[in-house]
Parts: sequence; C-alpha cells; structure tokens
Amino acid sequence: MARGRIRRIAATLVTGALAFASAAACGEATPAEPESGHTVTIDHTMGSTTIDGIPERIVALGTQWLDATQVLGVTPVGYIDNVALTTGGTPGPWEPAELANSTAIDARGDIVEQVAALNPDLVLAPGFATDQQSYDRLSRLAPTLPSISTSQIESWESQVEIMGRILDKEDQARSVTDDVHARIGEVAARNPGLAGKTFATTYLHGPTQLMVLADPDDGAADLFADLGLALPQNLVDQAGAGGRIPLSPERVNELNVDLLVMTGQEGFQSSATSLPGWDDLPAVRKNGVAFLDLATGTGLNVPSPLSIPYVLDALEPALAGAAQG
Repeated sequence: MARGRIRRIAATLVTGALAFASAAACGEATPAEPESGHTVTIDHTMGSTTIDGIPERIVALGTQWLDATQVLGVTPVGYIDNVALTTGGTPGPWEPAELANSTAIDARGDIVEQVAALNPDLVLAPGFATDQQSYDRLSRLAPTLPSISTSQIESWESQVEIMGRILDKEDQARSVTDDVHARIGEVAARNPGLAGKTFATTYLHGPTQLMVLADPDDGAADLFADLGLALPQNLVDQAGAGGRIPLSPERVNELNVDLLVMTGQEGFQSSATSLPGWDDLPAVRKNGVAFLDLATGTGLNVPSPLSIPYVLDALEPALAGAAQG
C-alpha cells in the first residue's frame, strides 16, 4: 500500500487550505472561556501549550486526534477526517454514530475561518498540516496542539495519554490503550506462527505500477512488529530514506514475503491477481494476502485506537495464512 500517497493526499489538501487561510486577517473569533480548576501543559514540536479547564468545544484536524478524543467519550464540534479525504467523503466505518452531529471541515476551503466559526476551546492540529504561521493563527483562536513528535505518523498511544490528561480521564485513557494492546495480543496469540515472518504493504496505482512501503518506522510497521512480523531488510535497503519502492509488473517476484497487504482504488483486486508471477508469490500460495479498501488501508497507515481493532478484523484471515509454514 502506498502509504506515502495516502499521506500526501491528506497533507496536501490540509496544508494548502491552511496556507490560503493564513493570508486572511479577519474573522478570528475570541477563544471560548475555559472552566477553572484543571490545568495541563503539553510539550510539542513548537514549544508547549497550556490548557486551562476541561475543553468542551474541541476541533480535531486529523483522524488520529479525532479518534483519540472520541474513544474517551468526547465528540469534537468540528473535524477533518483523513479517511474521508482519501475515499472521497466516506468516513472510516469505525467512527461512532455521534460524529454525524459534528461539523466536517472542508479541507479545500479556508480551514482557519471554519475553525473560528466553531468557537473552539481546543484545536488539535497534526504537524504534517500545520506550518508556524498557521499554527500561530490557530493559537489565537484557542489553545492549539500541533505535532507532539517529529514522526510523520504520531503514536496513537501518546495521543490517547495526552487526551486523558486534557480531559481529566487519565484512568480511562490507560484502559483504552491496554484494551487495544490486549486485542493485538489476542491476534498474535491465535497466530503464533507469525513470529519471525515477513510482510510488505503496497498500493496498486494501476495495472503497470505497484508502490511498496518499506519504512520500518511508520504506523503500520509498528502494528505488524507487535504481531511478530518484520519488513525484509532488502526492501528497507532499496527504499532508503523515502521509505517507498516503485515496482513494475516484472518485479512483482521481489515481494517474497509471508504477508502481503494491498490497497487500491475500487476494483483493484482483479488487476493485482493478473500481475505476472502473482500465483507464485509465497503470500499467495499460503493465503497470506489481504486486500484492503482505501478506508481500511488508511486506518492501517494512520492508526488510532478506533481503527486498529477494525483493521485487525480485516487482516486476520491473511494473518492466519501468513502464520502457516
């Protein structure tokens, strides 16, 4: 799966809209008055942000923060959903029904103005979509959290922990994280043969182009590592710093892995199975291939406490196959 492509779609749309918004100087609302008695300070890549009171009007500009908030029982008043950006508007199937009552922010429009109209008391803005100028503008509306680390895909565990502190729900946050890790552990226990096996994730651009992700530090790699799987070192070496390898059809045999995860546009599966040498791939022979739609693929690429259980359900038949032999 071309994690880079999915990431670039979301980042381009959001970053472009924020840059456009930063040229405007009007329409910024006065921040909502916070409740007293609860104060937390969160360190991040642009410094630190202090939040006084428990926020009640949260805006989440990204699926990971959106889900980290919802899993603790709080529905943001406005949001950008990375899944909807890649699927043409359809949210992740794991999203709670309550999200329908919130405002979906148009990533192609003036994001800052849309956020201002919601009178937020906290803005959660992922680092890949927020430059310093846009961060400063959002911070004038309400306390704003940009990236909390230098990673392209942030740790969902850290986000849940931070939201627990902000919402004064630290025990619940720990329970959420423990539950998700327990779910991962259950899948690993059912498939002990995964230990030491290899995986690859790809995005099928079309009948003549596969993009292979080979970044050992991305969100999907973390999940597979927890299951006992690893990227083949030869793929990591080929990918280099970019973390991606374009493969033409005649190089499909290089996908010599136990688990092969593929994502693409609607109908991509028939194109994949028509690739030359497909039937000879180890993952195909042992039923270790998972075909994921764009929503599920994004949930794997940008993991959250809500998406991971759903993704595991979609992957488990292929995981069981990969564990064999």
